[in-house]
Amino acid sequence: MRQPAIVATSLVLGLLLLATMVVVARFLWPHSRQSNHQEPSVDPATQPTSLLARARSVKLVPALKKDSGQRLPTLSAILKAGDEAVFSSALLNAHHGAAGELPLQHVYDAFANELRNRPLAERGALSPAAAGFLSSARKPQRIQSVSLSPPSRPDPAKRASRKSVDVIRNSIDLTDLGIGRSRSVKKAAPSLVTLLHPPPSASGDTGPIHSHWDNDLQQSLQLQGHTAITVTGHELAALSVVLGSPIEIIPNAQEKCESWANTYKGALGVSIAATAMGNGSYHIALTSNKRHVSQLPAKGSGYSTLHAKHHASGSLLFESDSKATHSILVTYETLEHLKSGTCLSLQPVGADTGGAQFLASLPNSRLPSFHAFTPSTTADQTSRLVHAIGDLVFTGGLTPFASIPLIQTVQFVASGGLVPGRLLQRLDALVEKVHRQAPHLQLFGPLLENSNTHLRFRVNERLARLATGTLTDEVLAEKVARMSRYVTLLERLMNLVPGQSPAQVSIAVREGLRSEMERSYAGAVAAQLIGGTIVSTPQSKRSKSVSRLGTRRSRHSSKSSGTASPDGMASTTSDRPSSTFPSHNLGRHVEGILKGSLPLDVQTIIMVARLVLVAWTLSVESVAWDQDEAGFKVMDPAQLPGKMYMW
Repeated sequence: MRQPAIVATSLVLGLLLLATMVVVARFLWPHSRQSNHQEPSVDPATQPTSLLARARSVKLVPALKKDSGQRLPTLSAILKAGDEAVFSSALLNAHHGAAGELPLQHVYDAFANELRNRPLAERGALSPAAAGFLSSARKPQRIQSVSLSPPSRPDPAKRASRKSVDVIRNSIDLTDLGIGRSRSVKKAAPSLVTLLHPPPSASGDTGPIHSHWDNDLQQSLQLQGHTAITVTGHELAALSVVLGSPIEIIPNAQEKCESWANTYKGALGVSIAATAMGNGSYHIALTSNKRHVSQLPAKGSGYSTLHAKHHASGSLLFESDSKATHSILVTYETLEHLKSGTCLSLQPVGADTGGAQFLASLPNSRLPSFHAFTPSTTADQTSRLVHAIGDLVFTGGLTPFASIPLIQTVQFVASGGLVPGRLLQRLDALVEKVHRQAPHLQLFGPLLENSNTHLRFRVNERLARLATGTLTDEVLAEKVARMSRYVTLLERLMNLVPGQSPAQVSIAVREGLRSEMERSYAGAVAAQLIGGTIVSTPQSKRSKSVSRLGTRRSRHSSKSSGTASPDGMASTTSDRPSSTFPSHNLGRHVEGILKGSLPLDVQTIIMVARLVLVAWTLSVESVAWDQDEAGFKVMDPAQLPGKMYMW
């Protein structure tokens, strides 16, 4: 009798235990689902600004693991990688998003994704330290998103779209492994021909590009709950030039909300501030500022960090090798020799100018090697400079800063002795013409959308006032965005050439542009000899404009780089009234192109490229290296704090 009783008791206890587990699970299950459901959710109003163009149906998780002691590339390493064309200014040129602090983690996220987009052979050549960083940075992946709408049946179209994204991602991964034939996805034909190329190489081989930066890593820190790195004054000064943004030093953290750097946006809408933390250390913060529609970039190539540093220093690259970049120091003396048509010889020199000394002190992937022109009676090497000016078109986007002698030299050579006239307005009209040919591609940014016609009208009015000299101040972000549209214009025109591959068109335009620049230079010298000169904004007018902006800026900050706001400097524009423009001017050249049809032939594209160079001289920000010059003053690295941390 006892044995059946024991069995019955065991069965009852087992059933009671099972029922208890079911009840407990029933109460805990909703909480668990809710917790898992809310973890990946984001508030649309406070979602951090992404640095990459991401598919709308895919959200990216943070790229960094928050393990203390992680080895990360230094700021120097990132800048050097930019010198090697691993990325361009597009890395930090966020298109949209709410304003707010730009975390260092997002910068590393963007940098890691740029590395992943390099060819597999390049990634395999990374150093073990850099490969470790790349492997610790998680790949973009799908995470659960939360819908605020009531549950509904899944849309088959959306389901197919999500599936296609997964197939594309998987096929890319399989292709890297060499086994992706069965799941390959046909890529859409490119709509642009990239203009981002490294400087010409004398030997034809500049060596592995990653070897110039991939051993430059440091142990990360954990400060105030963030992954942080140490930053030097030279690194920060280089970043200031690349971003086209001054550095504001804030001795009191409570003043951060009234930061001058948050008022002025720089070239890419990113400002830099150094805020005191105590014990003599400073927190370096990047802030992404909200930009107007007319300040948002097009989809073409961004500018190179290498050329951004060189142009701001008055240096024009013409060649590179495995160890050095060779450049010409362009001075006022160089310009005078060009105007007189003097035969010139190119000679190696040291860092003889303030700009050259500044450039040599910055993080550079290859050692800068400087050259200068001297009068010669035996050989004439002026064409080296003329060709280097033409090659500026093939450096990607055109830079936000340049020295005054460099700006004036490029304008003299590229203008052919003619005044700009309404060149900027006519180039804007050409952008609209090309946009209308394929508006669905949305190549030229949101300004060209139909809903922003009224904004384009205002931009045209502003350009008209710039042409006549009634307006001399213009926000730097406006000018950089305009040049982004012009570079995209060239890339699109080259893509539309029928019967030739992008490589063939690129070679034809590059070679033809060198000949075009030689003819333009000859015309400029002839015009100079007969007394015809390019009319530019007088230096006194530029000084008054800079003085007004410097006074306005001093209300917000007493210690920052530059004597004037880089967002409001006057540009080198024509001050002629519209009724007195000569009948032959550069704007008239574009009018003839506007009357034609697309696609343009190669020779016409070459002329457009030369006119875009002139437009750059009317839009680029002046850097002042002499005491009597008016322009942006770069920050002396020695004047920056000794202990700085970025997160």
